[in-house]
Amino acid sequence: MSNAVGNCFTCICCLPCIIFLLVLSFGIPSFLMFTGITRLDECPVEPKIPIWMICVASILFLQIILESVRPIRDRSMRSVDCSIDCCSFLSLILYLSRLALFASTIIGIVLVFWSVPSHNQCDSLLYWTAFVYCIVSAIGYSIITVLWICCCCCVFIGAYESVSTEGPE
Repeated sequence: MSNAVGNCFTCICCLPCIIFLLVLSFGIPSFLMFTGITRLDECPVEPKIPIWMICVASILFLQIILESVRPIRDRSMRSVDCSIDCCSFLSLILYLSRLALFASTIIGIVLVFWSVPSHNQCDSLLYWTAFVYCIVSAIGYSIITVLWICCCCCVFIGAYESVSTEGPE
């Protein structure tokens, strides 16, 4: 009986986190898409910003869908004996969408920061949404890059130490 209560308690505690992550993962691209579409002609100084927001939102939706398909695919592929990855095409699309999102973030940073001096000619919600998204994305990519470099350095140092300790005695 206590195991059932523990499982129920775990579900009750995890449910708000799951709902928060779902709202966050669908809310950001939805808001970018909505803002880009409704304010399509409201930035005369840089008319590409709303189009950029729509493209970024589309790429984010594509990534969410592909990331959702991945666990289903992994479970279904365990029963199939394949010599090659039958779903490598989906993985390729996922990696290309990540690369496209990174490239579009750089393009967005250029578009948004290029129009900083005359940002008051754009709709404030449109401009500041794009600005905040670019800043948060740049910070996120910077943190991921630093962590990746640290991991590579740790692997390199660990491999170097294991080679030097296994040398001739």
